[in-house]
Amino acid sequence: MKLLNNVSMSHLIAIAEDDQDISQILVSNLNSNGYKTKSFTNGRELINFSKSIKPDLILLDIMMPICDGIETCKILRNDSRYEDTPIIFLTAKSTESDIVVGHEIGGNDYLVKPFNNNILLSKVRRFLNFKKNEQDEVLDFEGITMNLESYNVLIDDQKISLTTTEFLLLETFIKNKGRVLSRDQLIKRKRIWGDDKIIYDRTIDVHIGNLREKIGIKATLIKSVRGVGYKMDSDE
Repeated sequence: MKLLNNVSMSHLIAIAEDDQDISQILVSNLNSNGYKTKSFTNGRELINFSKSIKPDLILLDIMMPICDGIETCKILRNDSRYEDTPIIFLTAKSTESDIVVGHEIGGNDYLVKPFNNNILLSKVRRFLNFKKNEQDEVLDFEGITMNLESYNVLIDDQKISLTTTEFLLLETFIKNKGRVLSRDQLIKRKRIWGDDKIIYDRTIDVHIGNLREKIGIKATLIKSVRGVGYKMDSDE
């Protein structure tokens, strides 16, 4: 597939989708909006490509031959280079259990087929461009340092990698330190989840569990408030 020369400086989006009609629609829509694209018919092709070239965002069909989307996501997330790369699942399944599984293995978002092209673009822009609206602001709390411009997170001066959703959750907690945030309040934060995403309490718990694991010894700063939600507060 030919990449557009006039957008050579734009983001590269990798698409793994075995339905050629859907793949062509995705490529056409993204290219016409200034993105570079590279398409694949299965996860194995995407994984092989990603060994040498790192896409800025990945659209990943779940049901594919050879290597499906679930297994592909697991493999990519085990590669340190792809710990924070946005992955949006393309799926015909929309039950709570399917969505939770997608989040548990490291997916950032999902599109339920058939999907609206404007919704696709909204999700892509959210993950690739959310930093542009931030000042070069640094948040510091109890040894956690977040640069909202460079998207870097340091734990006691050691860099860690977070997904976009995890980063936005941590930012929300630090900006609201000491304040209890209910699950409902977190669900309503569209900057974290997007405008059209269905979020369940279990989805919140999964992402926060993943975030706690990644921040290691600072995990105790994110405190569960029984029957309500979460808050970030000092251990003192």
